[in-house]
Amino acid sequence: MTTTFFCFLGFIILLTVGGYTVTRKWDYTPKTALMKKSSDINELTKKYNDAIRALEDSYKMEKKQLSIFNVSSTRRQYSKRYQAIEREYQSKRRQMNSVWEQMNPAWSKARNVWGWVFTIGMMGAFGCCSASMPMEEEEPVTSAISSSTEERYWNAETIPMPHLQDANQYVSNPDNVLSQNTVDLMNQTLKRLDTELNIESAVIVVNHIENDDPFRFAQDVGNKYGVGRNDRGLVVVVGYQDHSINMSPGRSLEADLTDAECHRLQQEYVVPAMRADMPDSAMYYLTEAIYATMQKKDLPEMSSLTSQSDEVDSETIMTMGLYMLFMIAWTAFFLHLNRKYQWLAVLGVASLRSNPFYDYSSSSGGSWGGSSGGGHSSWGGGGFSGGSFGGGSFGGGGATSRW
Repeated sequence: MTTTFFCFLGFIILLTVGGYTVTRKWDYTPKTALMKKSSDINELTKKYNDAIRALEDSYKMEKKQLSIFNVSSTRRQYSKRYQAIEREYQSKRRQMNSVWEQMNPAWSKARNVWGWVFTIGMMGAFGCCSASMPMEEEEPVTSAISSSTEERYWNAETIPMPHLQDANQYVSNPDNVLSQNTVDLMNQTLKRLDTELNIESAVIVVNHIENDDPFRFAQDVGNKYGVGRNDRGLVVVVGYQDHSINMSPGRSLEADLTDAECHRLQQEYVVPAMRADMPDSAMYYLTEAIYATMQKKDLPEMSSLTSQSDEVDSETIMTMGLYMLFMIAWTAFFLHLNRKYQWLAVLGVASLRSNPFYDYSSSSGGSWGGSSGGGHSSWGGGGFSGGSFGGGSFGGGGATSRW
């Protein structure tokens, strides 16, 4: 986004330099001529303002002789006379400006060029600013089957266990909450946990858990499939959209991975990452932390928890700020040029008096204004030998956290 802005800024610099190059040979309108133009318009304006004052005095004299019922009608008549004076004044002023431009063709050309430069610059700023805004991603159209899968509530009877088809797979991710790369990295770490430390594990990450009870889910999975040899098993269950996690160690593992340790790991890695909508970071770091804890090594240090949406928001704010600063500077630049080219108004020129016969009390009435009105993953063996759990049991240890 910021790259687009600086490219746009380069274009504006070239546009401005081009404007100076083109108009340099035309840009010699004497200041005395501009002052004379302002003086002539002031004389014209004074003449018509005097006519309006005379009309106002006439109305005040006539108003004294009118009954209260005729005042409104008389005011409207004088208002029409004012409008006729205003039209005549504007016509003569346009004629005066037209004559001036014919007498000063170089000034008129330079004025038109710089007017287009300003317009192109401002339109370009709005266009690039709009293009730099992040676009909302369209919701993918899903079939009835995939929709029912997304809203499925899993339990120990229905959850797929990939370890039973492939001994190297420890993570069940049927709702595709995690990316495949994260699942692969977790499987590698959990494999080392199994082969090096004899701790068999099952990590389940889904959107919804039946009855929103991750503890019961973990206990049922552990006991149903016998996760862990010699009762040294570990089941981790995450309900991503339920905002819950449970870690349940087997009976013999509870002494090494205590309830307090489980809770600390959840609070240090899972909860902050999930709050930042970063489930991949949450589960990857939790797996690494479990392995480091069992190895009695230093725990991994989690990277900065800045979600992608936060990064987009901060970059968007910065880009919008840059465009806003540009538009302020661009406007100030052309207000400076307006002293010479007079797009908006002629400096030092008086303006025509406003309509003194406008009936404010009936401005909302009818005579003076209108009314406001993922699909389920397949767990086939693919040539790998199937695995089995070691017959472990679970007795209720572990910890549950929510975010």
